[in-house]
Amino acid sequence: MEEVTRVSKTAWMTSERTRDYVTVWTIVLLMSGQGFRYLLGLPAYAVMCVVTVAAVAATMRTHIRDLRIPVLLAAFLGLAGASVLWSATREITALAIVVLLVTTYLAVATVRRTSPSRFMALLYRGLQVSLFGGMAFEVIVALVVRHPIAPLVGDLVKIVDAELGKNGIMWSHDMLLSGGPIDGFVGNRNPFAAIALFAAITGAILLMERRIRVVDGLVTLTMAGVVHALTQSATVTVAAVYLSALAVAALAIRRVPLGAKKALSFTVLAVTAIAAVLTIKFRGEIFGMVDRSSDASNRTEIWRQVISAAELRPEGWGFVGYWPIWEQPYAGILDKAGLVATHSHNAFLDSWLQLGLIGLGLLLGLLVLTFGSSWRLVERAGRGDTYIPLGWAMLTAALALQALTESRLLVEGGWFLLVALFCSAPQVFRLTIVDPEFVHSATRRSLAKAESAAAAALAQEKPADSTQ
Repeated sequence: MEEVTRVSKTAWMTSERTRDYVTVWTIVLLMSGQGFRYLLGLPAYAVMCVVTVAAVAATMRTHIRDLRIPVLLAAFLGLAGASVLWSATREITALAIVVLLVTTYLAVATVRRTSPSRFMALLYRGLQVSLFGGMAFEVIVALVVRHPIAPLVGDLVKIVDAELGKNGIMWSHDMLLSGGPIDGFVGNRNPFAAIALFAAITGAILLMERRIRVVDGLVTLTMAGVVHALTQSATVTVAAVYLSALAVAALAIRRVPLGAKKALSFTVLAVTAIAAVLTIKFRGEIFGMVDRSSDASNRTEIWRQVISAAELRPEGWGFVGYWPIWEQPYAGILDKAGLVATHSHNAFLDSWLQLGLIGLGLLLGLLVLTFGSSWRLVERAGRGDTYIPLGWAMLTAALALQALTESRLLVEGGWFLLVALFCSAPQVFRLTIVDPEFVHSATRRSLAKAESAAAAALAQEKPADSTQ
């Protein structure tokens, strides 16, 4: 009786509602991590992360066997873990690997404990909280504080660069009433704009799925548009144009006859590839249209220095996630580039720098397989089918486009979302070394020989029986 009472008292921990709340909070924490670090400082933020991981473990109750880490993802994690052996900053790499594994666990555990459509709804709620919370933060700064503010706790700033002091990095520049650019709770306009983009994608998908109220979705889409306009992020502007065209094409594919779907799909992908090449070729004119220089806000020089450093060590300098800019080669890269940054502003170059060409190939494989599997389902969908695969494809494309000018795909919310999408989308394209039917153990080979011998003996006996 006491055992039943004890179970009933703890049943709320594994209830669906509790799991939903924990999942939404996890998404908010990972998407807005920089804001929490500015607000609380690193020690308190670390405690918050530990409590969150414990909450996920207690509510999801996912056994290690139930995680079912896909082969390609496991290969990336394995390479990152092995890089501690040759890393230029072994202690930092060891810490970064722990953070990477924990983030992966959070993504896989939350995805495995819910359905794909339900996870999309929870992702929407987490992004919605981050979006509206960021705007509320800017409103408070504009109407109450009325001046730019630095991080409330300056330990992170001092670790990044002791010479900058507490006033070197600003949390908010109080630009809301001036029309922007605003930084939001995350303290950076580009990640804040990316949150708005992700929220708009999930909101639109759930509206088409009729899983949220129309007012709910329209208010979120409107807020996402306002935040996008106020952040003035050129990357998200270009991404929004591409994604809008991709969505229109996907909806068109749903309506054409089955025989024409594949042809139209390949045409869309070909046009997208051509558009990407033209964007690179005419980036000066395109960035000029959104009032940005062709070097992507001074990123060209840091990219050049990252490539030079990556070429020195084909195996990579060791996985670090965010750069320890007081260590080499990162200090040298920033010194030559003439700016202060904690990443290369390009996730693909960062994966090459940290994990070599193999790491770059694995990261590209994760993106390509996730998008390819999702798009294959979009290609085969018809009227009345779910729109969730379209959401997977658009979110994956958004992550890839953001990765061209930001490295957040490798850390926090970016990595969480990539892993969640990779594990959510059915593996239409699988990484198979050889067909299992051609792989036999010694025992199975012996059994096969015995069966063959028995069949031959039976064949020899049949003619004798027929003559009697």
